[in-house]
Amino acid sequence: MPLRLPHWLVTLYKSRWTAVILVAVLGLIGALNHSMWRDEMNVWLIARDSPSWAAFVENIHYDRAHPGLWHLLVAALYHLFGHPIAMQVFHWLLALGSVLLIWRYSPFSHWQKWLFTFGYLPFYEHLVIARNYAVAMLLLFAICTLWPQRQRAYWPLAGLLVLLANSNVYGLLIAIALALTLAIELLFEPRLRHSWLDILCSGVLVTVGCAVALYFILPPSDVADQALGEYVTGLDIRHLLRAIGRIFGGYYVIIPNSKRYLDLIVCGAITLGSCGLVGFRLLKKPYALGFYLLGNGIILGFTYAKFMPNSIRHFGNFYLVLMAALWLAQHYAPSSAITQHMPRVERWQPAAQRWFNRTFAAILVAHLVGGVFLFTMEFFIPYSASRATAAYMRQANLQDEFIVASRDAQMASLSGYFNRPFYFPERQAIGSYTLFFKGTRREVSQPEVMQQVTQLLNQHPKILLVLTKKLETPTPELAIEPIEEFTKAWQNEEYYLYWVTPAGPI
Repeated sequence: MPLRLPHWLVTLYKSRWTAVILVAVLGLIGALNHSMWRDEMNVWLIARDSPSWAAFVENIHYDRAHPGLWHLLVAALYHLFGHPIAMQVFHWLLALGSVLLIWRYSPFSHWQKWLFTFGYLPFYEHLVIARNYAVAMLLLFAICTLWPQRQRAYWPLAGLLVLLANSNVYGLLIAIALALTLAIELLFEPRLRHSWLDILCSGVLVTVGCAVALYFILPPSDVADQALGEYVTGLDIRHLLRAIGRIFGGYYVIIPNSKRYLDLIVCGAITLGSCGLVGFRLLKKPYALGFYLLGNGIILGFTYAKFMPNSIRHFGNFYLVLMAALWLAQHYAPSSAITQHMPRVERWQPAAQRWFNRTFAAILVAHLVGGVFLFTMEFFIPYSASRATAAYMRQANLQDEFIVASRDAQMASLSGYFNRPFYFPERQAIGSYTLFFKGTRREVSQPEVMQQVTQLLNQHPKILLVLTKKLETPTPELAIEPIEEFTKAWQNEEYYLYWVTPAGPI
């Protein structure tokens, strides 16, 4: 006899609110349990500690190739609530908004929505880790939802495209792909040219919005650390396979081993096969196919030429382009504009559709496994040791001590949780957030750190030294007493605490 589930369980499965409520409850628990790391807290500290509005805008420009939308939202949260937990709750609401749009407006089947909802991006990366990627996902899904609005006016889509372009660098690339798709559609669909004033104003708005995003993304000439790396020119087969491997990672949540050609070739073949099946699926929806090709092509070109990321928060955007392309396809009637020139393709369509269904299911399952696993692991291993370290420091009444902290880039989360600035040897100054200025910041070794500590002891009877690596530099003229160490963290945000006093006259 076939297994029959209880009626109440079937009802819960079929209700969209079951998934939304589960994500809301579990997501809030996960977000509040999450120990924020430097890339999250640094934005909060820029909003909190920038001395003026002009300084705040300048600081955004120096914050490692990020446009300003998320910084502005966080600044508003700081002035309204004053505690970084507000940023986490707001980020949770953004992720919940994406889930609501998926369940209410997307064309995916019920089981596909369940798998996507608890996948890596919506259930972990863009739900728990408070950065600018969740706002981009929400805006992308809002654009997919409002796509039919272009038949009446383009300005609502234009406004969303401007916001998407200013969310993060990948949001800009996807916004460009969407804008180009709209432009190509306008070129071939005269019925959509309902108001040239609306089209012109919308085009100008998107252009200006992208220009503003580029202003903040492109690093100033005096930036010491080029966050996006150097440009790669010319054809490098291994490098190209590595870039294609990022699409594989975005789809299957596994990064191929770039040191092994076999891994790169196998994963590259699977990637091209998967993308080919998506192409077959969209052949009768030319504009959705155009967006898929443009989105993948632009991000792949950026990945190859400029920035080869190692985190799914970056190459997961290939996955979002896939979801958006399939979503946009529902807004178009089938067309033979492409297939009429490819008569043999029609015979391959049924088989290609079956293989696409299997491939898409495999992609969704891979994201489900990754999302549930990493969401669960956060309850056993904190993302950063900063919150635990700050709690210990408060309990030990260390708030009034003079604190030297190095490396500064890993101290933003600790400064945020401890709610006070530190002395950074990298800048030889007091601060909280980290910006990579030329001439005002440089990397320092442990011996250099201890040299500065020795000099600072002329002004302070003792110093609380906080390091991200265990102290290995012998310093006979100093008396160094280990206090505590906090090494349980996913990210390289471990902390070692020491009391430092003069061993004798300095």
